[in-house]
Order: sequence, then structure tokens, then C-alpha cells
Amino acid sequence: MLAVGDDLRPERLLTPETVTVATYFMRPLRRFLAARGVDASRVLPAGLPEAEGRIELEAAAGVWRAAAAAVEDPLVGLRVARELVPGDFGALEYAVRSSPTLRAAFERVSRYHGLLNDRSRVMLSESSGEVCIRYLRPGIEARMPPPYIEFVLGSWMNICLQLGDTPRMPSRVLLPHPAPTDTSLHRAVFGEGVRFGSEEAELYFSAGVLDAPLPRGDASLASVLDRHVEQLLLQARATRPWSTRVGEDVARQLADGTPRLGQVAARLGVSPRALRRRLEKEGTTFARVVDELRRGLALELTRNPGVSLGEVAFLLGFSEPSAFHRAFRRWTGRTPRGG
Repeated sequence: MLAVGDDLRPERLLTPETVTVATYFMRPLRRFLAARGVDASRVLPAGLPEAEGRIELEAAAGVWRAAAAAVEDPLVGLRVARELVPGDFGALEYAVRSSPTLRAAFERVSRYHGLLNDRSRVMLSESSGEVCIRYLRPGIEARMPPPYIEFVLGSWMNICLQLGDTPRMPSRVLLPHPAPTDTSLHRAVFGEGVRFGSEEAELYFSAGVLDAPLPRGDASLASVLDRHVEQLLLQARATRPWSTRVGEDVARQLADGTPRLGQVAARLGVSPRALRRRLEKEGTTFARVVDELRRGLALELTRNPGVSLGEVAFLLGFSEPSAFHRAFRRWTGRTPRGG
């Protein structure tokens, strides 16, 4: 059964084929390389703006691998994260910094994370007075190199430290890669509760730490910045391929049954005929987008033993479990969780 705090809505698990990440990380990385006398052209792609550009996920992975090689240091992600300065992450960061509590700050990271990455998600859940902040990395993102993951979580910790007058450390941190020979830098960044080899990338805080007021929280400013960031997020989504936009809309409606093309077109602000043409130009059809979406989500959901097959069928909009079983066999040649 679904656990309290689980967010298994299909739109939260949607995985577009081409994943891009924002290039905000290039600015602090460039500073880091320059301070160590490394020619940034050996590491960073030419011609991309550092604040508002995007780069494919695999290219971003290559950047971090190249950076580690250039400075001969596998911990480059953590080191760059420790040297972040206010403004490196633009409007999203300023919205986070205006938050009244760390919980509100991480909720903003979760809500607006699409500005930074098309696919990965940040999810908060709470149990027994402890809050887990999980960096969900579906598909190819789960294979990103350690410097990439450590930069993301290390950036969160850097901002946490800057927001308060006293350090607010997590009770434990789980990292999804093996421990290095020397873990002293990890302990300096994350505290003594850091652990390696986990399936997930997670920070755990006591609820009291997350809910304590921050000295520079500003609710009025946060509201203004939220509106600005929401507009930026809408603009970013508007540049995506039509097949991705259709998939996102369908994912939000699946639990109510399979949406009709006309309904989706209306929500996207185009006529059904125009939507068909735009999908055809991208080499696909509405039916194919829906089928591929359901297939990807089915594979993701059936890997979670806490979700029953009946719940999977419901989340994907099938009229009954038997219809889902038939579709799953057509997609994979086997039954869900079977042979």
C-alpha cells in the first residue's frame, strides 16, 4: 500500500526522453577552476550562458568527469559546492533564501526544481519527527557521477549554513556511491552522520531543525519571488517539445482515465488538428505518446513493492487490473512482477 508521504502521481514520475539541466553550476565551477590555474575550456562547453542556458544531462555528467580529471580530485563537486556565493543559482536561490524556515526553503527547492533539471525531483516526507529530503534520480540520472550528486547535495548544505546564524546540520546523509578512502571532507560538509552506498541520495533533519525560524526570512519578499520563479518555470516548460508537453498533461489526468486528444489540446491552448500536426512533425502521435508514457510509468511503479498492482492500474488510468495486465504483457512480454 502507499505509504504516508509517498508522491506517486504519474506527473511526478514522468521521464522525458531528452533531459536537460540548467547551466547555473558552470559559474561556480569556472571560478573554482580559475582559482586553481586550470583552463576552463578543457572542461566547460563553449558558447553556453552560465545563468540561463541548458545542457543535456549526459553533457553535464561529462563536465563533472572532466573537472575531476582536470584538477585530479574526485571530490571536486563538494569543493565547488562549498565555494558557492549568493546569487549563483539566480531567482530560485533568492526565493529559497527568503524562506522563513528551512522546511519552507526545501519546499521551494522541490516546487521549482524543474528550473534546474527536467526530470529529477526533490521530495519531502516526514516520519517520527524526522524529515527526509530525497533527491529522486530516475532513469539515466541514477548513473550520474559522484561529483554531480555531491555538488547538488553539497549546494543544499552550503545554503543551509548561510541561511542561519548557527549551523543547522542534518542528523544523517545517505549518498548513492561508495565511500572514498578519506571521508573527512564529507563529514565537514554533511556532518558525522554521512553514509555511503545507499540506493537513494537523502538528507535527514529533525523536524525541529527544519521548522525553527530563520533570521532573514521575509514572507512578503518570498511571495514576490515565488511569482517570478513560477513565471520562469512556465517559460522553461513552454520551450519543451510538444510530445513532452502532451505527456506531462496526460500524466496529470491519467488517474481519471485516458484523456482525449481534444481535452489535452484545449488545456495546451491549441486546436486538436494543430496538436496532431505538431506531434507528427516530431515523429509521433497522441496515441503513441500516451502508450509510451504508460509503459514508462508502469515499469517505474512496479519496481516499488509498496504499491499494489491494483494501485498501479488506477494511477495509470486503466478501467480494471486485467486491462493493465494485458497492456504490460504487450509492452514487456511478461506479467507485472512476474516471469
